[in-house]
Amino acid sequence: MLCCCSFTAPAGDEVPNFVQGYSDFRNFLFVFENGVPRQLEQQAVRSFKSNGSIIGYANSANDLIAYYKGQKFKLGDMTATTYNVTQSFLFYQRDQLLNVFQNGETTQLTFFMQDMKVSDSLIAFRDLNVDILRVYKDGKVHDLEMTLVGELQVYQVGENTVGYVNNTGFFRAYMDNQVYDLDNVAPESFDPGGNLVAYVDGLYNYLKVFYNKKILVLEQLFPQSYQSGVDVVAYIAADNSFKVFTNGKLLKVESYIPDFYKVRDRSVVFFFNNKFQLMLDGQRFILDEFLPQSYQMSENNIAWMDINNRLHIFTEGKSWEVSMEVITGYQLNGNTLKYDLPDGTSRIWFKGKIFGNN
Repeated sequence: MLCCCSFTAPAGDEVPNFVQGYSDFRNFLFVFENGVPRQLEQQAVRSFKSNGSIIGYANSANDLIAYYKGQKFKLGDMTATTYNVTQSFLFYQRDQLLNVFQNGETTQLTFFMQDMKVSDSLIAFRDLNVDILRVYKDGKVHDLEMTLVGELQVYQVGENTVGYVNNTGFFRAYMDNQVYDLDNVAPESFDPGGNLVAYVDGLYNYLKVFYNKKILVLEQLFPQSYQSGVDVVAYIAADNSFKVFTNGKLLKVESYIPDFYKVRDRSVVFFFNNKFQLMLDGQRFILDEFLPQSYQMSENNIAWMDINNRLHIFTEGKSWEVSMEVITGYQLNGNTLKYDLPDGTSRIWFKGKIFGNN
């Protein structure tokens, strides 16, 4: 079963220019952009968050500021306000008022926010006064489902998709500005990703994926677990094998369960046979010979701390040792890696070079 309704498609997605915000021991805010660090604020900031091409921060006057492509945009007073930044936009909430800042423009989503779920590319939300599931993407708001009678059962968001079960039990997916009916029976579980939606159907318990406007059966036995990314689904099959569906092909990666696995964007990281590994577009990379103390994933780049507290990054098909210094934290944004030192200063690793703020 598969049918759809369509919306007007927005302009194509813009590849982000990754920026890093960081502060010194005085809490002065700096920005690293296009390979150049510079001071952004002359007074201490109260908080900041950076992701993609945006830095959001509360300045010394308690104003919420968005920095984007060399410009500062004042978004209002920070009182009773929470904010966060994804790879594509900054969103902020004051009481029940929900707004989003993207590409230099602010869009007001609702005055009466009931609930919301956010991914890197979109926000799905419901209004307290109007019983409609809506989605914000690329500056536009689309109505997906009017519940009116009964209640919307459940919804989840992926990179650029939304999956949900409506009040009549139909399982639907939003993708490419269209809504598709995937099944008239609610699934056992589902996980929207980028350009696909993986789910276990409610009738046979098959693991399926909606991809390229087709429903494909990956497994005819209930999987032990599965995760979706962009054009990729990784899962543990009933027979304990570890498999990856990537770009339309199903690969058996290992015959046994890995210690862990995680999917983000097009990347699947996992630990198996004492090796920290990556599957990216069907190619396998060995990242380290030991279990990492921690790791971060961003836009198919991987940063991790090894057992000797050394910081590493995998980017553009190559692994680099970033630092042997003692660090207090790190943040990966695309191909730009910030790490903090005990004295309150920060360093930026970018394309094999280290930049500082002192």
